[in-house]
Order: sequence, then C-alpha cells, then structure tokens
Amino acid sequence: EPVEAGVPDGGCTGGSLPLQGKCLPRPPQCSEVDGGTPDGGPLTCLEECKWVPDTTDFQAEVKYAWGGMTTSPFDSDVMMSPIVVQLDDDDCDGKVTANDIPEIVFSTFSGGAYTGIGTVHAISIVQGEVVEKWTTPGLLRAASELAGGNIDDQPGNEVVGCGDGVVIALRADGTELWRNQDGLGCRVPSIANLDGTGAPEVIVEGGILDGVTGATKVTLPSQPWIASDLDGDGQLDLVGPRFAVHADGTQFVDTGIDGSYAAIGDLDLDGSPEVVATDYSNHTMWLWRHDSAAPGGFVIVRQPVDINGTLDPALCAPGSAGSTRGGGPPTVADFDGDGVPDVALAGGVGYAILNGAKLVDPAVAGPDTFLWAKQTRDCSSAATGSSIFDFNGDGQAEVVYSDEIYFRIYDGKTGDVLFQTCNTTGTLIEYPLVADVDNDGQADIVVVSNAYAYECEGTKQSGVRVFGSANGTWVRTRRVWNQHAYHVTNIEEDGTVPTHEAPNWTQPGLNNFRQNKQPGSEFSAPDAVVDLSVICGPVGLAAVVRNVGEASMPAGLEVTFYLGSPPGGTVLGTASTTKPLYSAQSEVV
Repeated sequence: EPVEAGVPDGGCTGGSLPLQGKCLPRPPQCSEVDGGTPDGGPLTCLEECKWVPDTTDFQAEVKYAWGGMTTSPFDSDVMMSPIVVQLDDDDCDGKVTANDIPEIVFSTFSGGAYTGIGTVHAISIVQGEVVEKWTTPGLLRAASELAGGNIDDQPGNEVVGCGDGVVIALRADGTELWRNQDGLGCRVPSIANLDGTGAPEVIVEGGILDGVTGATKVTLPSQPWIASDLDGDGQLDLVGPRFAVHADGTQFVDTGIDGSYAAIGDLDLDGSPEVVATDYSNHTMWLWRHDSAAPGGFVIVRQPVDINGTLDPALCAPGSAGSTRGGGPPTVADFDGDGVPDVALAGGVGYAILNGAKLVDPAVAGPDTFLWAKQTRDCSSAATGSSIFDFNGDGQAEVVYSDEIYFRIYDGKTGDVLFQTCNTTGTLIEYPLVADVDNDGQADIVVVSNAYAYECEGTKQSGVRVFGSANGTWVRTRRVWNQHAYHVTNIEEDGTVPTHEAPNWTQPGLNNFRQNKQPGSEFSAPDAVVDLSVICGPVGLAAVVRNVGEASMPAGLEVTFYLGSPPGGTVLGTASTTKPLYSAQSEVV
C-alpha cells in the first residue's frame, strides 16, 4: 500500500510499499457485499487500492543509459524510434509473457552514415542495469523504423525492419527469420492482422507481406500506412495521408492531395474517425474523413493549416528543410482536458497543438485553431515525430518531443516547458516514446540521440537514455510500444497482435494516436497483506506475503518480525520477498 506520497486510498490495508504498480488486465474487484479479503483466507476478489500522484511536482531524471560514444566515429549514434517489446523469458516460467521485462530494440550507425546499413541492438533492464541481449549487424538500414510482435503464430515475438531493397524479419534472438526481396518500398513497417484470421500481416509502404513467410500478398501505392477500420465494416483497412485501401489492396479513397504522414482520431465525437494528414512540402496539415457517397470516397473537414502558425520560417537558414518545408508524423490526444482529442505535430521551427473542437468547426478560421505553438529547432529534417503521455493522470496529456538540440516535455494545455535537457540529433522522423521498460510499475521515456552533427551547450549526446520520475510520481503505463504507428489497441502487452483490433477511438479512455495509456488502471496500486505462521521443530517464523491489489508488487519488500507490537517490540529478524508478486500471488518469507 503506498503511503509515502500522493493520495492513498483509505480502503487499502496492510504494509508499506514505494509508489509502484504494473500494467495487468483488471482482475475481479471486491464488491461492497464481498466484505473484503481476509488475511490468510481464500482470495476470491481484489480490493480496490489506488494511488494518485501529486500534480504540482514534475521532475525527470536519467535512470539508465546505453552508448554515450560522443567522439568520432560515434559508434552508438541512433536516429530512429526504438520499439519496446517482450523477446525473452525473464521470470523463468518457460514462457514469454507480459510479466517478463521488455527489450528495447533499436538500430545504430557510425561516422554519420545513417542512410546505410546499421546494427540492430536489443537491450533490457536486468536488476537495475542495462544488459545488451544481442546485436545483429549488416542487415537493416539504420535510418529505418522497426516493428515488433508475434508475426508467425508461434510462441514468442519477432522484429521486422527494412534493408536495401529488402524487408527482413528477425527472430527473438536476432537471427534472420525471413526476407522479402521484391523491392517493396520500406521505411516504416507495421504489423496487423488485416484479414482477421491466422497469423498477422507485415505492412510496409510498398505492400502487404505474409507474416509467416514474408511473401508479398499485395502491392500498394507507396505511402506510410496505418491499419485501421476506416469504413466501419469491422475489417481493418490501410490508411495514409492520401489513399485508403482495403486489406486486399482495393483502393476506396483517393484525396488527390499528396501528403507525408497521418494519424487517426474521432475529433467530432460522432463515432467515426477523422484522418489527420500532413504535407511536408508546404508545412501544412488538414483533416479528411471517409464518405462513400462523396467523389473519391472522402470529404475535407479542415482545409490545410500552416503548422508554423505565427512562427517565422526564417528561424531556419535559407536552403534548409525547415525554411520552406515541415511537418512530421502527427499525434492525437486530449491536451486541454475538454474531452475532445486535439492534434499535435512538429515542423522545422516549432511544435504546435491545434484544438480538435475548433478544427472540426467550419466557423473557425485555420489560424484560430491553435491551442499553442512554441519555437523549436529542426531545420535539418523538419519532420520529427513526438509521443504523448498523461504523466500525472489528470486528463490533460503532456508532450514528449526532441528537436535537434533539446529533449523537452511540454504541458499539453499551456505549452509550458516542464522539463528540458540537451539531446543532440541530426533528426529524421524519430521521436521519444513512453513505456514501462523496467517493470517497476511507472512510466519511462526512451530517448535517442546522436553526436555526429550538433552540439548543445558545449556537449553532445549519443545512444539511448531512459528517463523516469525523480520522485516516483508518474502513473503506470503499458510495457510495450511496438511500432512507429503505435495506438494502444494495435498490440497486446505480451506482443500478441489482436485478431480483431478494436477501433481505438471507440474505447473508453483512448481516442488517441501515439499516446501510451493503461485505460482505467493508471492509479491502481499493489496492496500487501501478511499472514504470520510459527514453525516448530526447530522453532522459526514464516510469513506469507500476498498482493491483494490490482497492480503488481516489485521484489524486495521487507517483512520485519517483532516480539510484541511495534514500535516498542523487539525485532527478531527481517526477510524480503525475492520476486515480483502480481495480483493474487503470494510468497513465503
């Protein structure tokens, strides 16, 4: 039971535990007539135990770091978005499950050669230390994104990436599973079960691949795709900034407007989604929705809006990408707490959030849709992404973003900088992401950097850093972020790809894109109860420590035995739990 900070729930019983938790399916809760869970008695339900963090104190710190090679040839440089996925059995139960510690998988390059073939790394946090599980050089492009999940319908997860003219799948140990050499366009792969049967498919810009064999099933017009049920027929479609196609490749939307990246959310709350599209060539974004009765199968909801707002493109030097272009992968989340999702994205000279309710209101002019815009510097690519998380669970999401020089966390409602630190990168379309990477029950931020191009305040950064709360006040989240187009409902925590993916925008607590969240369980906490036993011949003491809360309890909980009642009693000894205890689990100490 958490007692040291935040707002403990009065219904919790027993024990003292740091503010922790873990994302699990919600177990059965005790009702008012159940009478709670008796110490040592049969466990038929779990009492509600919650912890709500302090919303006024936001501090971040580096928890773990990998790489740090900031001198030539900069061998630890990273310029893509890592994925977080379960690859091996950490708790020795013979299975790879959501209860294991996830791996962080990413690609590196050296000597500034980010367009070439790099090295894939899988690292994990083991007993508080960064452990490199495996490396695979010579196969995948360093600048391309990765996707992870169970693609072959066999136990365990795989990793998919892009080589030179090939798509390659790696087994959980980093060895090659298959490769597709059909020359399909590939930069941002994703995974989904498009036909709702058998193993999932792998989707790349140029086509759909069989997850088991890698064989091409369908070729596609090249654009980054999102798997989503756009037309509401219960089957996943593939959606991009310009086109939408069915799972068999049949096109049913062509906006005629070339775009760069997309996101999906229900901005007008009518039960059907809008598509957020960016056009990198002229730093604009617009909204469209599917309409089978309209020409081209779509209607424009919001004409193009200049994402720079009032910021001057001259902040980037003439000839740079940021001076004339801009617009990275967009995100969708509720930033101002009004119950309506908003749109956020970065360009060359700034980061902006546009009010969702105003975007779908034809009476509001484009320049008046901005919630805020803050100056940043991404003159090199002008196309970086971002991710979103509600760190204190107050219903107003925060922005997690890194430009060429700084990594920042913004208050979603006001744009105020909550945290800032140097984080150099030449930038492509990468972004920091949020997941529980060490299984401690609190959100972490995974941030990449590279040292070949820029300096920040006389320093350079290179590699992967994991930031966490400095005072234990961030809420729980999932232990997975498996692809660039992540949207919660696309993947289970153990890496299983849903056979029938639920539309994100219809799920309670979601209606977001590139935002991690554990709906309904952000504040769940562990709840420790102890049952004491006397062991005769030889005389000894044992205690059964049981977690009757909805969140897991980390290893290392101390149990002190007293002769008499504390604090005046005599200490007889202390023992500790040796493993995490998930809901309803126990251990004898």
